[in-house]
Amino acid sequence: MKNIILVCSLLLSISGCYYDNNVEIHPGSQPCDTTGTISFANDILPIMLHSCGSQDLACHKTDQTSSGYGLGTYADVIYTIDDSQTFLKSITHDPSINSSKWMPKNSSAKIDDCSIQKIEAWLNRGKLNN
Repeated sequence: MKNIILVCSLLLSISGCYYDNNVEIHPGSQPCDTTGTISFANDILPIMLHSCGSQDLACHKTDQTSSGYGLGTYADVIYTIDDSQTFLKSITHDPSINSSKWMPKNSSAKIDDCSIQKIEAWLNRGKLNN
């Protein structure tokens, strides 16, 4: 009788196990997919609006006249990011450039890695997809 109870307990405990999936354990840690098309409208503009201050007008305005660095339209962003490598260094907080040029300004935190990867993929592909 003891053996039957032991076997039943063992079977119940095993059947109660399951495998966690990484997304459930670590929400927000999904892989960043940059293999497909990265477009300005769908991928880059939302990052600019959310992370670069153009949405709440804190740093970058939506046009070029207010701060000199408009981020509200494709044309403004292309004008603002005239040097892709310098821009990437500023958003990755590259120590090879002066920290006063890091973006976002006055923040020790850079934008999230996935956003940086999307911007880098878009820039490296020639900013063709608006």
